[in-house]
Amino acid sequence: MKLVLLWLIGSIVYLISATNPEFTTMGVITPLLFCSLFIIIFRSLPHGNFRTLIIYLLFFSTSILTFNNFLAPLTGSVNESSNILLFGFPFYTASLAYLAMNSGTLNLLSAFKIANPLLLATGPIALFIKNYSYRKLHFRVNYYLPFFIVGLFLFQAVGAPLIPAFELIKATDAVGSILFAIIFELFVYANFCGLSLMLYGLFGIAGYKIPLNFKQPFSSSNIIEYWRGWHISLSAVLKLLFYLPLRKNFPPSIALLGVFLTSAMWHGITFNFFIWGCFHALVFIVTLFILKKNIRILPTIVLIIGVILGRLIFADSDIDRLMQKLLFSYEGLGALDTIWSLPNTTKLSLIMSFSLIAIEFLFRNTKMLKKRNYKHLRTPISLAVMLVITIFLIDQGALNYAVYGQR
Repeated sequence: MKLVLLWLIGSIVYLISATNPEFTTMGVITPLLFCSLFIIIFRSLPHGNFRTLIIYLLFFSTSILTFNNFLAPLTGSVNESSNILLFGFPFYTASLAYLAMNSGTLNLLSAFKIANPLLLATGPIALFIKNYSYRKLHFRVNYYLPFFIVGLFLFQAVGAPLIPAFELIKATDAVGSILFAIIFELFVYANFCGLSLMLYGLFGIAGYKIPLNFKQPFSSSNIIEYWRGWHISLSAVLKLLFYLPLRKNFPPSIALLGVFLTSAMWHGITFNFFIWGCFHALVFIVTLFILKKNIRILPTIVLIIGVILGRLIFADSDIDRLMQKLLFSYEGLGALDTIWSLPNTTKLSLIMSFSLIAIEFLFRNTKMLKKRNYKHLRTPISLAVMLVITIFLIDQGALNYAVYGQR
């Protein structure tokens, strides 16, 4: 019953805060009905290959709908689906596929866990929601409230002011393209990680533990560590459904290529995502080779190149424009004038985001950052500073959206 109550609360909160005026109760009820119906049918099926086939069809249903233009590619730009009946579809189908592969954990109550609108709107995939209410309220507030404050700061004070810089996506020269890729990477991190931390804090205070979806990905010295800290819930799904089965019959390079291509297909059936999947698989494999050779510094250089170039490819589904960008033609420093003309709040946000990334990276081996759970941002002084900055920068009239809530 507690999961049902949590779903009701999540539905009410989302319906009140929904930015789409056409969003109705059907938008939150449809995922619940779909999940419930799937669970009933799936549990009635005999164990065997047919069940496995259904699981993979379920996962790839997002790709099929994207290919047929029912869902938009998930590039991170404002591109919300107009079909409210498909709200959260990629996330609850991925959750169902993951839990169905572990069929012992799938029951009707799972539908309320998977279809919680707050999770569907922000991106963490519901691998689990554990009851944490045995902990006293004051303990939960003391531990989880700082996560919410950090998330609010990242989402509202760091991420949102960066949106005016999105005009740079039109730049096809080397300087403009790279600058956009860097800024967009900062935005996606602040936005997606911020919302994930806010949800982690809210659910924790309410007495439920959900996956910590980010673990300081920039506290990494190579691309492998980076992916261990980025969108962890999706990585868990991809590992269970694709990497482990492929690894039984193929070498690591083939398994990794399979994982990144399926991740690309989940995000969108477009040419830029195909390039993105192949590119990141290559970067991952090259990094493994370099680490085996024990070549210092080079894995970090590959990490920086991989993250920036990967985001450049990820963000632009306009193939003609993307091909121009990948020529990396030098056309002067005009993009810097665009940066200079941005609002002061955007410039401040850029300074803060670069500072946060620098702290994550440079002090990654210190006691405060080593556990990669944002402890350095959850100190009383840090929280006080972030609250003041958030209050100062918050702008109710500004465009803001959930990067992974755009489907």
